[in-house]
Amino acid sequence: MEHGVITSLCHALDYIADEASGHVIFQDRSDADAIALWVASSYLLDHWLLFPKLLINSPERECGKSTALQVVEAFARNGRIASSITPSAVYRFIQSCTPTLLIDEADRSLRGNEELNGIINAGHTRRTATKMLSVKGEDGEWKPAELSLWCPQVIAGIGEFEDTLMSRSIVIGLRRKLAREHVSRMHIRYFEDHEFMRKFLIDWSESATPSTTALDLPPEAGNRMQDNWEPLFRVAAMAGDTWVMRALRAFDVIEVQRKPYKVASSGSELLADIREILKDEVAPEVASNVLLDKLLYHHDSDWMTANTGRPITGKWLAKTLRLYGVRPQRRAACNVYFLADLEEAFKRYLPFL
Repeated sequence: MEHGVITSLCHALDYIADEASGHVIFQDRSDADAIALWVASSYLLDHWLLFPKLLINSPERECGKSTALQVVEAFARNGRIASSITPSAVYRFIQSCTPTLLIDEADRSLRGNEELNGIINAGHTRRTATKMLSVKGEDGEWKPAELSLWCPQVIAGIGEFEDTLMSRSIVIGLRRKLAREHVSRMHIRYFEDHEFMRKFLIDWSESATPSTTALDLPPEAGNRMQDNWEPLFRVAAMAGDTWVMRALRAFDVIEVQRKPYKVASSGSELLADIREILKDEVAPEVASNVLLDKLLYHHDSDWMTANTGRPITGKWLAKTLRLYGVRPQRRAACNVYFLADLEEAFKRYLPFL
């Protein structure tokens, strides 16, 4: 494709995906496709009631995290990178220019920062993307004010992130480059050199109207996944059948094939291990102490240290399962759990695991 000449949305998505995969080693080519679709979706922010974050997740340093962030910045709607940002700066910055906010080194800035995490998480849906605060008026009186948190957000960092952020994100996987692998050097003028693409996407977005017809998303898609991926699939549909297929493959790679490796909440991980432990059980109930012992010695599990560094106990198990509607029943010799109650929890909370 000739540099600077974009003739259609399909060509634009091809170009962005090629640029991303040319500068960064992803876990799969579909990561670059997901980035391209997300970038184009950012220009249609006014059409979405919910917009997912783009989480660029690096397992270690020197995996191209910052480079991937610069690629996204070069193409996204009004992109602005911040290596460090305070909670108050986030909502004031969003209020001032509705940027695509790109936060680097997020593993540092978000860790332990409940206020900043809350602000980032609140920006997932248009309705909840609001900050309420008091401001001092010209008359010296304090008055309530409402500030918007609604903008596209890209989070880049190393290692694991909170479940709340993961569930609101399209998670892009990176890999460290091997000596035999080649990536293009990013020129210092990379952002400036791609003004033509941003201009094309602005012009395209001014007349683009995504379909509102029901989407036929993959059966593996739970409600949260469907919500997150809907903007990407609607943009893919506007680009044609080839990009619909690429979107479907990206969904399969990122949300289905990688799902077993995603960080699970302690509750859902517990349910998954119990389901594995009891898969051949035929009795209608299981003793609490028996289930506890099986969990503690279950292969590859962390239940020996999950209770603030100590082994889980029967009391810990009962308290955690109670959140999922599963309660122990008293027997003369011991407490038991009904398998029917556990099966109900599996159906509700582990539908695709």
